[in-house]
Amino acid sequence: MARIITLAGVTFGPCQENIKNYACPTELGIDEYELVREPDNPADPNAVRVEIAGFKFGYIPKEQAQEISSIMDNGHKLVAVFVSLNQHPHHETVGLTVRITEKIQ
Repeated sequence: MARIITLAGVTFGPCQENIKNYACPTELGIDEYELVREPDNPADPNAVRVEIAGFKFGYIPKEQAQEISSIMDNGHKLVAVFVSLNQHPHHETVGLTVRITEKIQ
């Protein structure tokens, strides 16, 4: 199972600064992020947050979160792997595209 996904919610809270400071593997050598279920999220009971060490980057979009959360709820350990930092030359806002895959233990 591998899905390429552009994260949602990247403009809320600290996500922009976290992406700029911690998401780029060329600066920190980190290219694998945690997926964290948020079943009590009032906006979406299937919510899946993408983060590293508590630094939130955004969420799996709602359209894909139902499938991803179901897989996680069935005991599979999934991770998000860096694909690209999404920037526009005329805007400061950044986004993040990841590949969702099963964690190799």
